[in-house]
Amino acid sequence: MKKWILKETRNSKTLSLFWEVLEINCLEEWLFPLLTTRRIYTRWVIWEFAAFLRSPKHLKDFEKYGCNYWKLWAKDDWSINVDYWNKWLDFWWVNQLKELIETLKTNPNDRRMIISAWDPSNLKNLDLPCCHYAYQFYVRNWKLDLLWHQRSADFMVWVPSDIVLAALMVITIAKETNLALGTIKMVFWDTHIYESHIKKAKKQLNNYMFWSPHYNFTWSWIFNFVPEEIEITDYVCNDKINYELIW
Repeated sequence: MKKWILKETRNSKTLSLFWEVLEINCLEEWLFPLLTTRRIYTRWVIWEFAAFLRSPKHLKDFEKYGCNYWKLWAKDDWSINVDYWNKWLDFWWVNQLKELIETLKTNPNDRRMIISAWDPSNLKNLDLPCCHYAYQFYVRNWKLDLLWHQRSADFMVWVPSDIVLAALMVITIAKETNLALGTIKMVFWDTHIYESHIKKAKKQLNNYMFWSPHYNFTWSWIFNFVPEEIEITDYVCNDKINYELIW
């Protein structure tokens, strides 16, 4: 059995584990991987996903689609420098997402279907270095699988949203390449709970787990994706739990 260790980090004490794996295999059953032990506001993540697809450089790029929590990391002039998806679409003049889609269509057994968001030359310039930073895709019996790498995983606040984002990636890319939906494996390296979240986390663990909701999607091209093109239905969950945002 793994044991948590108490760590003093740059912003707070955490209970931390190294290297945890979460497997998500409900997408092919048309079930969306939403946490039900507390309410998750999926609209924010879907709005964020739409902004990411358009190389966000300014707070307006996020707020155009309704995503407003990036103001925490924006500069005084509202500009924001993040490598999330910007590196997907332009990593030293390489559009990794377009190349991935082309490879999935023409050579689905390729072993180099990796997208990286980690650019060491740019880390000091970023307002927030990527927490999830590498994504490897694999085709199995015409199903699209994803291996997701995340260096830092705030398990109570952000991981439920990261799960939504990973699901959106697989759903949209599979649709774009005419593949069925497979499995997502998320690898979390520094997996932590902030000390101030522990009491509420224990309460959440005792909450009832409901069945996952269903989803529908209607878009025709990934780069034109807008939030209205995916609908999540039958979401039944426990009440909202307010975790203090630590950043």
